[in-house]
Amino acid sequence: MNKLIYFYKTHRIYQILTLLLLSIIIGFLWFLLLYGRYPLYFTNVYWIYNSGGDLFQHQLGWEFFRQEPWHFPLGRIVNYGYPYGTYLTFMDSIPLFAFPFKLLSPLLTKHFQYLGIWELTSVIGQLFFGALILNEFSPSFFKNILGASLLVLSPPLIFRVFYHNSLTAQWILLAAIWFIFLEYRHRLWRGAWLVLFSVALLVHLYFVAMLIPLWGVSLFFRYSREKKKWGLILDVCSVLGIMLLASYCLGYFSLKINDLADFGFGYYSWNLNEFINPLSYSSILNKMPLAVPEQYEGFSYLGLGNLIIFSVAFLLYFQKDYSSRQLKFILPLIFISVLFILFAFSNKAFVNNFMMWEIHLPKFANNLCSAFRSSGRFIWPVFYFLVLFGLISVNRNLKYSTPLLVLALVIQLIDIQPLYSAKKISGFSDYHSPIQGEFWQEASKTNEHIVILPATQDLLSFYEPIALYAQQNEMTLNWGYFSRADYKTIEKDGEQIWNDLLTNKIDNKTLYLLWDPKFVLAAKESLSANMLVCKVDGYNVVLSKDNKLVQNNIDLSHYCGLP
Repeated sequence: MNKLIYFYKTHRIYQILTLLLLSIIIGFLWFLLLYGRYPLYFTNVYWIYNSGGDLFQHQLGWEFFRQEPWHFPLGRIVNYGYPYGTYLTFMDSIPLFAFPFKLLSPLLTKHFQYLGIWELTSVIGQLFFGALILNEFSPSFFKNILGASLLVLSPPLIFRVFYHNSLTAQWILLAAIWFIFLEYRHRLWRGAWLVLFSVALLVHLYFVAMLIPLWGVSLFFRYSREKKKWGLILDVCSVLGIMLLASYCLGYFSLKINDLADFGFGYYSWNLNEFINPLSYSSILNKMPLAVPEQYEGFSYLGLGNLIIFSVAFLLYFQKDYSSRQLKFILPLIFISVLFILFAFSNKAFVNNFMMWEIHLPKFANNLCSAFRSSGRFIWPVFYFLVLFGLISVNRNLKYSTPLLVLALVIQLIDIQPLYSAKKISGFSDYHSPIQGEFWQEASKTNEHIVILPATQDLLSFYEPIALYAQQNEMTLNWGYFSRADYKTIEKDGEQIWNDLLTNKIDNKTLYLLWDPKFVLAAKESLSANMLVCKVDGYNVVLSKDNKLVQNNIDLSHYCGLP
C-alpha cells in the first residue's frame, strides 16, 4: 500500500488525471445544483429564444453559421448583417465549440444548442484548474476539491452564466495562474502558453488581453532563471506570430480599429467597493452604491464565504508563513495586479459614487482602450489572486482547515443564493413567434431578403423574431445585434435603400420592414401608389406589387388594404 501511495505521489500525470476525473463528476453535480439539468438538452432551444438579449444573440450566431457553407476567414457569416456579414467572434458564439459542431451538423437535430454543455465545461474547468493550483500546495484531494468548489461559486462567474456565455471561461485565467506556479516551482512546457492563447482566442478576445500580463510574469520567471535572451525573443515572437495569424483567420481584422472601439470606456468600469458589494445578489448583505449603472461590468463580489477565508488567511500568513524569500514570487503578481486594477478603473476611478480621479485621454488612446470598453472585467485576475491566496494560506497554515472550508462553502451558498437561483432553468418551455402566420410562410417561399428600416441601433427589441424568421428560412437580413460592427455603414446603406424606395426602386424578392412610425407614415403617403404597404402581426411590411407573393393565391386584402 505504501509503495502504491509513493508511486502515485511521484507520478504527476496520475494526479492530474485523478483530479480531472473528480472535476468531471463533482463539476456535473455542481452544475445540476446551480443551473438544473434542462440546459444540457441539446434540442432545448426555446428557453434561449424567450430569454432574448445577449443569450439569444449567441444562439442566433451559431444558427446562422451552421446553415451557411464554410467561408474564409473562418467563422464568417454572410446572411446576417447582409451584405457585409459578420463573424462568430462578433456574435460571442464561442468558435471553440461552433467549429466542431458545424462539422457534425449533418448528424445534429434541426434545433440544437451547445450553450448548456459549454456552461458545464466552464464549471468543470473552474474546478479542475482550481484543484491543480491548490494541489501545488496541499496533497489532500479532499481539501483541494473543497477549495476549488469555492471557485465554482465565484460570483463574477455565476453572474455571466446564460448571459455572456463566452465570459464564463474564467478557467482560462486559472490555467494561466497554474502555469505561473509551474514555471516558478518547476519548469513549464514551452508550448503551454501558445495553446492557452489559442484557446482564449477561440473563446473571447478579452481573455487574450488578460492573459498577456500573466504570460509576462511567466516569462519573467523563466528567463530570470535561464538568462537566455534569444530564447525569450523566440518565445515572444512565436506566440505573437501565431496569434496574429489566427486572429486574421478568425476575422478579427475585418473591422477597423474605430469599429472595434465602442462607446462605454469609463462607464463599464470597476468600482473600488465591488469586492464587498453584492449589488442585489446577496441574501445577507445590502448593496452599495455605484457611480453609474454600467459598473455592473466590474461586478467582483467575493462572497461571505471567501471573505471569511481571506480574513483568516491574511492573519495566518503574517503569523506563520511570511518570508522575504517569497517576495520574488509575490512582487511580480502585485505589479500586474496594480496594472489590472488601474485599467479596470478606466480613466474614471470611483469608490461608491465618489470620483477619485478622471484622466482625459487623447483620442487615439481612448479609441485603443475602447476596444476593451468593459474595463471592469479586468479585475477578474485580481479577484482570483485574492481567492487563491486565501485558500492556499489556510491549507498551508491551518492544520485542521477542512471544517473552515466546509463552513465557508455553506456560507457562500447561502449568501449568493439570489444569484444562482436566478440562473436555474427549471423546465422545458415553449416559444411562440409573432411571425408564423400564412403571410410569413408564403413570403419565405418567394423572397430572399429582409431589410429593416431605419437600420439604426434603436431597434433591439424589434429585431429578434425577424432575425430568427430570416435564419430559419435562409433569408438575408441587413441589420443585426453584434458585439462589434461598422454600424455607421449599415445605417448609411439603410438610408440609401429608403431613398431608392422613395424613387420607386424596389427589389421584387425583398420584404422591407419598417419599425419607426415616421417611416410608416411616410410609406403610406409616398409609397402606396406603387408598392404594397401592409400591416401583418403588428409589423409594417412594404413589398413590390411585382413580388411573387402578390401573385400567389394568398389573400392579402386584410393585410395590405387591397380592393
